[in-house]
Amino acid sequence: MYFLFLAVDKISNLAVWKAFFANAPSDQYRAYVHCKLPQCQQQVQGSAIQVVPTVSSYYCTDLVSPMHQLVAHALTADAGTPSHYADKFVYISDSTLPAKPFSSVYGLLTQRRGSDFCIFPSSEWADIPSASGGMEIAVKHHQWITLERSHAETASALWVTGKLHEFMNRFRMNQVQYAWSNNSFADGRNFGCLDEFWHMAAVYGTLNHADAARIQHMHLPLFTGSPLQVSPTVGWQGECDTFVIWSKYLHIVGPNPFERMYSSLDYHSLPHAGNIARPGWWDTISQHGMVAMRNSGFLFVRKFVDNPRLTDGPNFHEAFIRLVVKQ
Repeated sequence: MYFLFLAVDKISNLAVWKAFFANAPSDQYRAYVHCKLPQCQQQVQGSAIQVVPTVSSYYCTDLVSPMHQLVAHALTADAGTPSHYADKFVYISDSTLPAKPFSSVYGLLTQRRGSDFCIFPSSEWADIPSASGGMEIAVKHHQWITLERSHAETASALWVTGKLHEFMNRFRMNQVQYAWSNNSFADGRNFGCLDEFWHMAAVYGTLNHADAARIQHMHLPLFTGSPLQVSPTVGWQGECDTFVIWSKYLHIVGPNPFERMYSSLDYHSLPHAGNIARPGWWDTISQHGMVAMRNSGFLFVRKFVDNPRLTDGPNFHEAFIRLVVKQ
């Protein structure tokens, strides 16, 4: 398993990650971090997490470059060692924590074939008129994906060729368009960041949907949770490895792992709600909340500030390691 961290100036709660990797067999994982700022590189020195060379990145318009840097480095660093088709490449933010011990995460991911994309409800997908009629659709997913080796290799090779580097312009992302012909604004669907569309579109391509009123089922190879349903009303799909609260979709109908975990938290462990553009976050939690995270179906949880307040104990890191990370 390859743990690929994207960080700005530090990995929050690094002590928890050190404990997570402490008892992990060295031949079962590698961990890399892309740091935007030099102090992040200094912070992780002496840990199991290796720093990759920094590349230019831009919030929203291009966080795929550092994602590519991580996966390309992971693929080349181990080029001389035996690889396996079930190797997994897991993207993790600097505000994420593990929700299970290493052995549980390793066991679940390596035994499950396919790549894990956490697909947003279809109202978040992007679309433009298709040259062949109907609509060309780009599926929106969480940035924090888990790629099977074949998909990691494909994505890495395609990014180098310039594949879909023009995605934001082509799909006219984040543009409020005024239609003079009928004196109204566009539907506002095409909002989001490159890292929320690129990997799915690169690996599987965009979707052609000729009839918006008709439900389609797309059988995608090595897509965990296949088939993907194309429908104007579908909710969460795929496989969501990382819990994050988007208040707009917390209580959406249909299969909803986010609401299930949220409902298991006590009052002191409820995260801040965030807003339409930013997910929620934790700065306070109880030990009950930690146990709820470990018992949930998620492998990781975000977003945590560094060293949150523990409501029923003296030390957040000690409690989290004892209740969540240890076997």
